[in-house]
Amino acid sequence: MTTRRNQRIAFWIAACFLGVAGCSSDDSTSNTPPPTSSGPAYAVTGRVYSPDFTQVTSLLWLVSDINGGEAKLDQAIELPGGASIWGVPQTGVFYVVSSEQLTVSKYGLNGGRPEVQGKLGLGGVGISALLGENMLFDGPNKGYLFDPKSGQALELDLAAMQIVRRISLAEVLIAGSENTFLAQNGFRKFGNRYVTAVYGTSANYDQVAPESKILFFDTSNGTMAVKKAPCGGLLYTASAPNGDVYFASDPYVASVHLISPSHSPAPCLARLAAGQDTLDPTVVTLNDVTGAPSGGLIPGSNGEAYVRVLDRTLYAPAPGATYNQAFSATAWQTWRITLDNTKPAERTDAAPLAGGITVFEVDGQAYENVSTANFATTTLRRRTGDGAPAQGLVMPGVTWGIVRIR
Repeated sequence: MTTRRNQRIAFWIAACFLGVAGCSSDDSTSNTPPPTSSGPAYAVTGRVYSPDFTQVTSLLWLVSDINGGEAKLDQAIELPGGASIWGVPQTGVFYVVSSEQLTVSKYGLNGGRPEVQGKLGLGGVGISALLGENMLFDGPNKGYLFDPKSGQALELDLAAMQIVRRISLAEVLIAGSENTFLAQNGFRKFGNRYVTAVYGTSANYDQVAPESKILFFDTSNGTMAVKKAPCGGLLYTASAPNGDVYFASDPYVASVHLISPSHSPAPCLARLAAGQDTLDPTVVTLNDVTGAPSGGLIPGSNGEAYVRVLDRTLYAPAPGATYNQAFSATAWQTWRITLDNTKPAERTDAAPLAGGITVFEVDGQAYENVSTANFATTTLRRRTGDGAPAQGLVMPGVTWGIVRIR
């Protein structure tokens, strides 16, 4: 449905640009060919940062495969400023939300090249800046743009590229938090509705709200229900084969809690059982499962998932250490858990990374991004399906979104 979610990752990049290790491209990686006129086509966006991270350029590629190859800079199309990408899979179009221009642009394909088919301005509805926007769709011609920054969701007629109405998100916002975000990997289908987590921080991200919420949204009529979660800091989600949805706190939450326990709730994992509208009151304390600061949730196969766990033999906070240093340390191992029975947890042989995670779910598979230390290159790593984990597309900068167009 949708891909990349949270503008908060820009803070992650600035915070940990010296701390990420991972896969990079090499001479054996071949270019990813552009899509043919009839085969699969994916729109992929990335963000390339200047060395001091003061400038960002958003880039767009059209590729025929995300499970291998390399997207090159000279194949990219530049998008203004920071941009996020959304769409209904295989409908022939996708949408770019520009934080610089405050617009939603509809793109189609013309001779294998993206072509703007319509544009919608957001300045006239009280949006002066975008932070953590999400899109959700009810078929190809109806969508919703969620903007926690302005406290509203916009119902959009995507055929006419018009705003139909504004929906208040006042009850969604986390009280006492300057920033409210929806879950990193967006909304999940849950019965006849969609569900996501809601997370709050201070303006400087140095405090995480002790509460989270769960937002249910019905795309058929634009109605919603908001429920309190039994623990705070929830930002990642994964679905189990039986329809249960699990919510986990962020490795950033684990970092803040490690350095200043009073500034953050303890990392946790909560379950929403299939067919229910409230979370189980009993939660899993993630640090107890692994024995170390833990967070994040990357979907795996057959009811498994992956979390990041801070390896204290690779990083131990010195006196005066900050949560940014803990979060950005190249010391977060990847552990495998079973969602409905989190013990025993098992460490995988993946190389340690920094704490930041982005998850992309495309064609029924889940991918995480693994970036080089200077964020010059990102490799997608498929975490589900046959042969997982498996290396996917390599691209410049930081992967920001993926939509299958055809």
